[in-house]
Amino acid sequence: MTTLEYFKALSLQLRQRKLSEDEVADVLRELQSHLQDAGGRPEEAFGSPKDYAAGFPFGTTVSPGSKIGLLAAGTLIGLLGVKLIFGFILGIPFGPTGTVIYYATTFLLFAVLLGWSNVLQRKLPERMTEELTRQG
Repeated sequence: MTTLEYFKALSLQLRQRKLSEDEVADVLRELQSHLQDAGGRPEEAFGSPKDYAAGFPFGTTVSPGSKIGLLAAGTLIGLLGVKLIFGFILGIPFGPTGTVIYYATTFLLFAVLLGWSNVLQRKLPERMTEELTRQG
């Protein structure tokens, strides 16, 4: 695992522990400084990202990725509820083609939001990205 991959995996683990973006960036900056001074690979120095993150207390921040994940779940439930209301309660049929298009669009939107959520959870904090870019 490269240092960048380690930092991204650690970012995910720290966000799952509800640390703020500033706290995540500070942890990564501290690790980066240690690695520059001592050398070596992050796994050798700190263990797995999951094990290292487990040493931090839970915070209270909801990460942007988690917010998008909640939006994805809410969207799926809401759109399936709309179909239920129109189809079963109001008796408005979509027809076979309309139903397939509706479900396909609903699940495509859900998949896009879920994918976006995953990307946001794993990305490096903006401050950290800028620092890594400046250093080379």
